[in-house]
Amino acid sequence: MTEPTLQSVEAQWQRHRTTLDDALTEAIGELEDIVKLDEHHRHGHEPAELERSLGPLGPTSLDLSSLSKVLGNSPRAMAPERLLRIKGLIPTLSEIRETWSKMAFERACIDLERDESEILAHAEAYLNGLAAVFRAFRITQLEIRSKYDSAVHDASFADFDWRRLGPGELQSSPPFVLIARLDGDEGARLRKVMSLLETGMPIKVVALRSNLREPRRGSTSLLVPPGMTLETLPFGMQGVYFVQTCGPVADFEQRLFAALCAPRPAVISVLCEREGETQESFQSRAERAIRARAFPLCVYDPDRDARFVMCFDLSGNPSVESQWTTETLTGVDSDGNAVEIAEAFTVAHFAALEPEFAVDLSEPPANSEALVQLTDYLALSHRQQIGKVPFIRVPGEDGNFVRKVVSPELTGQCAERLHLWRTLQEIAGVDNPHVHRTRAALQQELSAQQKTQLESLRKDMEKDAAHRERAAVATTVRKLVARLTGVEPSGN
Repeated sequence: MTEPTLQSVEAQWQRHRTTLDDALTEAIGELEDIVKLDEHHRHGHEPAELERSLGPLGPTSLDLSSLSKVLGNSPRAMAPERLLRIKGLIPTLSEIRETWSKMAFERACIDLERDESEILAHAEAYLNGLAAVFRAFRITQLEIRSKYDSAVHDASFADFDWRRLGPGELQSSPPFVLIARLDGDEGARLRKVMSLLETGMPIKVVALRSNLREPRRGSTSLLVPPGMTLETLPFGMQGVYFVQTCGPVADFEQRLFAALCAPRPAVISVLCEREGETQESFQSRAERAIRARAFPLCVYDPDRDARFVMCFDLSGNPSVESQWTTETLTGVDSDGNAVEIAEAFTVAHFAALEPEFAVDLSEPPANSEALVQLTDYLALSHRQQIGKVPFIRVPGEDGNFVRKVVSPELTGQCAERLHLWRTLQEIAGVDNPHVHRTRAALQQELSAQQKTQLESLRKDMEKDAAHRERAAVATTVRKLVARLTGVEPSGN
């Protein structure tokens, strides 16, 4: 595996295989210890064993034959049929360990381009090989605890296959990996992936993309095309783990590990390098793709919560609460003065530096009155867009801002990515219109309550002020009368 992403997948797979090998070694050791202990229980009271245990002074001080007869056979010796099972289980585990220690990653993966029936047969054989490992583990644990009952367990383990594996066993297993390269006809490949996922096999689909230009499906007048994208897979297949990430992301290895350990089918969508692309160039391209919402980071974990919306995680995306991120463009005006302009960083801005999008950006027409900024254009209704031409501003070679007209195909991709991002925001609870409406209604209700309370307080204060004013006047009059007459008012 020469691709960095697949090298990371293989490294994670090898860790699981090593852990499995260690577990097999430990299980074999435990069974061998049980056999040794049983040997001691069976033969430990024989004269020869007593002589070896007591040392050179034993035969001179004791009659070992008589002592052996007195001690007799140990009651702690295991039943012969159990001993036979354990002795047969040890070479079985050793054979399994030998097989897995020599297992190459290539035997655990297959390319999506292979025939679907071949993929299913390969996956079935691999997963049943894993089932054989955990079948042996389960039997081993029962034998160690002396809980194996042939009458009960023989039939149970007779038809043990991958469908009987538990979540913990699947999490610790070296996964079966399906490699899907989605550059090109993504729709057909995505349908094939969905067909394979519907089998319920816990396969891990590593979907690789290096080109983010999406072929237009349907009429260009429909800004949101009638098709399914990889990011919307959780909406239709809620039992499939999904993660979208790429190598330059800080927690790439952590997210990759979590997806490969998921006890269920999983899709790992990864943006990868173009052939011959340098690491520095790829890192810049990946960062811009994430900022432009062309490749939003996302995790959907069905095991995180029983509620669908709580299973989504958009952390890692910049300005996660905004529709677009913002870029500050630096250039010069007509007088040669340096100016800065804040511009929404859309998919079209990302495309301006990508060679595959070269045909989608062109010089503006002579009639500049029809030009509308792309973000404003996307906010218009279909009728309002008629006659309008969307454009973006990018820095020119001479330092001036240059306008570029966005093609209908690229405009549609911008609209589709924006629609997807808004959908992810709503589902993840970041920007949900229902929540906004409820908050506005509550704020309005609270505002009305506060207004009523303030009005009530104002009236109470006015009454209190009037009362204090009357009391003050009365007091003043009494004092004046007392001074003029020399008679103190009664009640003072």
